[in-house]
Amino acid sequence: MNQFVEYRREFHHYPEIGWREIRTSARVAEILETMGYSCLMGKDVLNEETISFEMLGEEEKAAEKERAIAQGAAPAYVERSGGYPGVIAILDTGKEGPVTAFRFDIDCLPYQEPPNPGFRPFDEGYISCNAECVHACGHDAHTAVGLGLADALLKRKDELKGKVKIIFQPAEERYNGAQAIVDKGHLDDAENFISIHMALTGEGRPLPSNTLCCGCKDFLSDCQLDVTFHGRAAHPCGAAQEGKNALLAACSAAMNLHAIAPHEAGLCRVNVGKLDAGVVVNTIAPTAFMSIEYRGQTQEISQYVRGRVFDILDGSAKAYDMEYTYIDFGEIPAAQSDDAMMEIIKRAAGQVNWFKKIYFEGSVGGTDDASVMMNKVQANGGIATYVGIGTDTTQPLHNAEFDLDEEAIPAAIEMLVHAVEELNR
Repeated sequence: MNQFVEYRREFHHYPEIGWREIRTSARVAEILETMGYSCLMGKDVLNEETISFEMLGEEEKAAEKERAIAQGAAPAYVERSGGYPGVIAILDTGKEGPVTAFRFDIDCLPYQEPPNPGFRPFDEGYISCNAECVHACGHDAHTAVGLGLADALLKRKDELKGKVKIIFQPAEERYNGAQAIVDKGHLDDAENFISIHMALTGEGRPLPSNTLCCGCKDFLSDCQLDVTFHGRAAHPCGAAQEGKNALLAACSAAMNLHAIAPHEAGLCRVNVGKLDAGVVVNTIAPTAFMSIEYRGQTQEISQYVRGRVFDILDGSAKAYDMEYTYIDFGEIPAAQSDDAMMEIIKRAAGQVNWFKKIYFEGSVGGTDDASVMMNKVQANGGIATYVGIGTDTTQPLHNAEFDLDEEAIPAAIEMLVHAVEELNR
């Protein structure tokens, strides 16, 4: 079996959700330094202020470090992380040339992977061993591709010029993973940027194995809010008029949020992903918590949706005579791949026999915080793209029974190597 496919299966077996990717980071750094790299880890990767309200407490960090070691991570690398995930390897050729950055996300999703016979991860022994954690979005494969790229480029160092930064980013599925790296300054000098994702779409259909899209231009911005309605508890059969039902306010808001009209200028999406309310069946619910996200293809659309979201929250609170508070997690911006970089990817993929059909433009159909890095490099005057690697899958992305065609991993590595050869020669 290909070494990097084996790494993919290892990361699949030990998945970790955002800001807890300590084992993954320790193993990535260990593998890279065994190759011959010197790696940045922990606080050298992330800006602490960016993630201050998201980062784990000291007891949680200690527990995650202990778990990582118990699951086979080298203690020295776990300690180097300081409880902060993320790794950056830099290949400095020592020759003047461009700085090219790659992003590979390393976190998983908070689902339970089903132990079903006939499901390859179960049958072949690499199913998730961590409860409510599963690589259902291909990040295990992305991590393996990043390691494969690092290995191949080191072997070609004498043929290249400039620098290559290989970034293993935490918390793509959560918030501020990319922003914390950008705020640390790691993209300040980057002139080229490439990120990949398994199983995007082309011509409105999932990309199957042996295909590739050179870039995407339909990123949606993403904004997230945690909202709490503050009502008043009372007995529903006693002085019910004294109660203020936060559950009903939240349900009213949720229904109306999903009825926000679309915008003629482009895509917009709203979703209430979580709602928790009440304490017991015979008490009017005093509080209700809901997580909301809204997305827009342009800044105009995002502002339109934001205005409607807060109109609805205000109206629901007023209708039920209560207040609400919220945490605003900020915005992951929209982005567009550059034609110039997409042309480079097209030429690179054309040199890989595995790719039989190449789409110039594909679709992400949502949000990925690689857009933060793309925007930063483009603001520098550089070029960027977000590449879709076609792969047959067992289920759609974000389904707990998602698995992929592992032959896509060495093909993606080879394609990226050809891209670097063009960019850094």
